Formats: sequence, C-alpha cells, structure tokens
Amino acid sequence: MVTITIPKKLIKDDLVIIPRRRYTEFLNLEKILKKRLAEETDTDLAIQIYKKEKRQGKLRTIRSLADLD
Repeated sequence: MVTITIPKKLIKDDLVIIPRRRYTEFLNLEKILKKRLAEETDTDLAIQIYKKEKRQGKLRTIRSLADLD
C-alpha cells in the first residue's frame, strides 16, 4: 500500500480522496443536474409568461383548427 503525506497547508477545509473513475462520474452527474435545472428554470419562466399573458387577455381560446384563420 502506498502512503502519501499531505501538508496541512494544502488542506483548507475537509479533504476527501476518491478514485479517479468515481470523480469523473461525479462530474458527469453534476453536468446532468445543471442541465436539468436549466430546463426547469426555462419551464418555470414559460409558465410565468403564460399566466401573465392570460391575465392580460392576450391569449385566445379556439374550439377547432378552423378557428385559426
């Protein structure tokens, strides 16, 4: 087993040592979560715009595609 001494100067808060493969998996997971969060934010914004325009009467309701004229 390999022993490594890490100077206290390099350790500011907590130090966690994990295998490289796990670290890359963690980074990929973080990217996926950021993407989903961005999508959720976009959806929330679209809902807010819809509600605002509905209150202002800017949206119309149609009963069939023929009403699109």
